[in-house]
Amino acid sequence: MTDLLILVVLLLLPLHSEGLLSTYNYTQKLDHSDPHSITFQQNVMLNDNQWAGAKSGAPIFVLVGGVKDGPETIDDYGLLKLCAIKFQALLVYIEHRFHGESIPLGSIESAMSDYRVRKFLTTEQALKDSVTIIQSLKVNLSAHNSPIIVVGIGYGGALAVWLRLRYPEIAIGALASSTQLLYYGKNTPGNGYCTTVSNDFKAVDPICYETIRRSWKAIDNYKVYLNGLARLSQIFNTCRPLQSTWEVKKWLAQLFSEAAQSEDPTNMAITFICSQISTTKNLIKALAATLHNELNDGRKCSDYILVQVDSPFEPDSNYTTASAWLRCNELIFPVGCEHDTMLPAKPFHMAQFTRSCHKRFGEVLQPSSHINFYGNYNMVEALIKFGGNIIFSNGLKDPSSNGGILKDLSETIVAITTINGSQYWDMKQLKYDDPEWLKNKRDEELEVFKQWIKQYQHNNNKSSLVACCLFICFVLEFLVFYILCM
Repeated sequence: MTDLLILVVLLLLPLHSEGLLSTYNYTQKLDHSDPHSITFQQNVMLNDNQWAGAKSGAPIFVLVGGVKDGPETIDDYGLLKLCAIKFQALLVYIEHRFHGESIPLGSIESAMSDYRVRKFLTTEQALKDSVTIIQSLKVNLSAHNSPIIVVGIGYGGALAVWLRLRYPEIAIGALASSTQLLYYGKNTPGNGYCTTVSNDFKAVDPICYETIRRSWKAIDNYKVYLNGLARLSQIFNTCRPLQSTWEVKKWLAQLFSEAAQSEDPTNMAITFICSQISTTKNLIKALAATLHNELNDGRKCSDYILVQVDSPFEPDSNYTTASAWLRCNELIFPVGCEHDTMLPAKPFHMAQFTRSCHKRFGEVLQPSSHINFYGNYNMVEALIKFGGNIIFSNGLKDPSSNGGILKDLSETIVAITTINGSQYWDMKQLKYDDPEWLKNKRDEELEVFKQWIKQYQHNNNKSSLVACCLFICFVLEFLVFYILCM
């Protein structure tokens, strides 16, 4: 009872408002199982530009934050903006704990250096963050009759799905956009990521594809040259001497992976990379120029970092400490590349992965999965047994789609895919020249949302009618009893 009272009295305190976009601090407990837990301030963003208000029972769409940067404005996400317009919905964004400005102890360095604090960076605690914020939001807005639909991208999509599974009374449905859910369970299509990157490049420029495949051997040849690594460091203009040719291969593999992940329907990213590679006869210098043009931030030397890439080579030192902690503990990507893809061969080895995590955090971690909540079921079995009202959206050009749900699992767990789309194609900002296939796919998602909301309203009205009838019956029984006693 005490825990419930604590959750109810927590308030959303406004920080600032920019037009109809407001950012709030929510006083969140670090450990939801401890009534005396220390707290931290968690960022919540609201957009009520189109909301019809609580009295109307208009829906609330909640974007669950993941490990990447949050939005500048929520309605920059195409599908969410359409939801706001079509359903007169309130849009909410919840920033993930230990990310952005939602950091315990005031700094990520302090939070992650203290095991007593960082041990609460878990998916379970993150889920409860969202639940308590949603509950408090509905109370503060008096939006008791507004249905909640949770939405997420990538890992945020996994949180949205898990929230729907664990707390069906909180959210009537969930959408997971470009979410590699199978990587978190026992279904692990290891080589699929690298195969899709290869196929994306091959479809755009077969010659470029073959050139990249040959490049790895050319790079490795520098290992046998006199002062080869020093020469390679000079060609790639690195800020520090290279320790191995693998460093260069990893940077390039990440660059190519990022191009495939974020590719637009016109294939501009891959086309541009391939055009740069073909501009000079010296392959190594062409690759160096491509890497420099794509990633250099204007400094005299280059220390290439790609934080936003779901590449096969994780966890890496370029990940933020909080993200790496999650990767090592729960969000393990058992993804590697075999010799038959365009990317350099690097199979995934769990023992090597665990050693890397141990080296990073100085302790032996125990990798686990959120699937533990559902006994021994794998992720697909858990969804079929426990789930309902879930959409999985994937663009098949996205390498991460190999870890996604690509077919319907039931009448209420549906997959909406497109062969033309890349990563989170449905969430990208609306453009006047969006292709018809993109508009049609978004319409499919909106239609599913419409059915969820309609069913909720029907059930809600039915419940209200039953309650009213029971009340009338009670009054009549009282009157009869009163008359008989006269």
